Amino acid sequence: MKARKCTIADLQEALRLTNKDYKDNIKFKRLDFPVFTLTVKSTSDNTVGYRIGNTGRKISAACWHVHGDFFDNLFSINPDAYIITSSGTGTMKITKDNGKNWTDRNIGSFYYPMMYSDACDCY
Repeated sequence: MKARKCTIADLQEALRLTNKDYKDNIKFKRLDFPVFTLTVKSTSDNTVGYRIGNTGRKISAACWHVHGDFFDNLFSINPDAYIITSSGTGTMKITKDNGKNWTDRNIGSFYYPMMYSDACDCY
């Protein structure tokens, strides 16, 4: 992902705020500003925020809820910020006004679909 119209301090503060809801388990896997990636510190049983693969295995990646909350926190800190992200469906611009930070999608397969929002134990 690429952060635009914000600072590295904005990203770090958004992470701090996000960690309040995820037991301080979220970190930057990559922070080469403006490029960043969110991940988790642990996938142990007493943690939250990690992703689950379509086989049911825990993955050391931040889940859909973490990303949505992180973006919400970033936009509350800096309403002018936006994120450019890409996936199998193409490139997407996420802003405070377009609601795309909560866009769900199938991350499974055609025969074994799994929605991104269901690929964790958060809720």
